[in-house]
Amino acid sequence: MVSAIFLLAVSVSTIAGFNLNHVLAQNPSNPDPTVLKGAISGHSNNGNTTEPAWIISGVYKFTDVNASSPAFNATFYMINLDGTAEHTHSIYDLKLSGDPVIDSNSNSTTYNGTTTVTLKDGPVSNIPTQISLLDDSAIAITVEGNLTNKHFGSTPIYGTQHLICVEVPDLCK
Repeated sequence: MVSAIFLLAVSVSTIAGFNLNHVLAQNPSNPDPTVLKGAISGHSNNGNTTEPAWIISGVYKFTDVNASSPAFNATFYMINLDGTAEHTHSIYDLKLSGDPVIDSNSNSTTYNGTTTVTLKDGPVSNIPTQISLLDDSAIAITVEGNLTNKHFGSTPIYGTQHLICVEVPDLCK
């Protein structure tokens, strides 16, 4: 029984011959401490219910994170849970309003400001946006819902601070 549990643990942490625990601990997606690259990955609701309505998947790049005017760019797909209505959005042109808020207890940093968000009828500027770096592994992007007709629902857009195709390129060939 003990050897079966050990085998399962080894199998889960090893995919296609790669030890993911070793790879992810180093976070080769972000070797430069002033640049974060990661995946947008999650779902959103339709703003009227807490039930998931959309799959959200894409990438982001956050540069000069320690500067007074960092740059944030995200592009992602939104797709209905039944696979229909695929479309894309971008969030860019971050303008900070104040200094980032650092919470050493939770190891998080929150950036408040405005961004430009692409919507069906074109880009909308000056959308209040909050970007939270959660520990060393996650990100939460909260876009003001009233100015986007609650298009992204009532929850943040979540992601990781990892890109598996950067960290283990053979998995994406």
